[in-house]
Amino acid sequence: MRTFHLLYHLARADFLERVRRYSFLVTVAATIYLGYAVNAGYVTLNLDKYRGVYNSAWVGILMTLSTTFLVSVVGFYIVKNAIDRDRQTRVGQILAATPLSKLQYCLGKWLSNFAVLAVIVLILAAAGVIMQLLRGEAAHLEWWPLLTPFLLIALPAMAVVAALAVAFESISWLSGGFGNVAYFFLWAFMLIYPVESKNRNLDLFGIGFVERDLRAAARAEFPDYNGNFSLNAGPRDNRAYLTFVWKGIDWTTQKVAVRFVWYFAAIFLVFIAALFFDRFDSAAERQVRAPALPQPIVTSGSSQVSSQPLTVHLTPLPKERGYRFSFTSIFLAESKLMLKGLRWWWLAG
Repeated sequence: MRTFHLLYHLARADFLERVRRYSFLVTVAATIYLGYAVNAGYVTLNLDKYRGVYNSAWVGILMTLSTTFLVSVVGFYIVKNAIDRDRQTRVGQILAATPLSKLQYCLGKWLSNFAVLAVIVLILAAAGVIMQLLRGEAAHLEWWPLLTPFLLIALPAMAVVAALAVAFESISWLSGGFGNVAYFFLWAFMLIYPVESKNRNLDLFGIGFVERDLRAAARAEFPDYNGNFSLNAGPRDNRAYLTFVWKGIDWTTQKVAVRFVWYFAAIFLVFIAALFFDRFDSAAERQVRAPALPQPIVTSGSSQVSSQPLTVHLTPLPKERGYRFSFTSIFLAESKLMLKGLRWWWLAG
């Protein structure tokens, strides 16, 4: 019981600290804009020249696939800063002095990451309700087909993304820019492979999970349907689509169990992260590009301490009056400070 109490307060404190930042307001604004883009027709789900009527089931699955497709990649970079923030603010060193274990800390950060992503999912679910009412193709709201895709497809996917963010921060060689690039390729693989292999069990984002049901419904209504399936994002397509009524996924016990397995996968990733987490051990941190300063020389048998003289060359400020601010000079100086010590391959990248 004490462990759950500890995890709750750790995740709650981290979550509240994040939502009080201006960056979180920007994230919420971007989420609302995504909901607007779907409602305006800039994000569409098409099956060749057919689409579903914008009833609760169709709106729910359209918003869910938009969430898993876009938030799964953007959300990773939004939440991948929890451990680094504790490291930079020195809060981590304080936590390291407590009985808090590495696994408990990683679980708390995972719960915090998941809470932030769940808020985004919740906003898009509310946008789905508004979208159906504005569309007016089906005025009657059906809560089960509208919300179950968010609960059983989007949230498990966000749980895994939140765990991957903790794992990437805990593994030193994945915590920086290389990890950011590596995740993008990992995300593309997780998106494409299940669809190409027709393996629903590995379909984290739910596209292949939904694709089979939608194709069967379209083929039952239109025998000439060629099997094309696409989730499009871009300028509005003004073609007139033939519509059919889709009643949603038939959630059998097996399908629900397959989706809940992803929560166990997320927890397993957190266990892996805890194995690599250094628990803010300052001795394990590498001093990158730190100049070696002359050390004091202590004479054996004597209490006197002498130091090597330091020779420091500083550029004197101009003595002339009327010295004016130069944007170009400040810009070049700040750029040199920012880029100093970086490898050539980083600059090339």
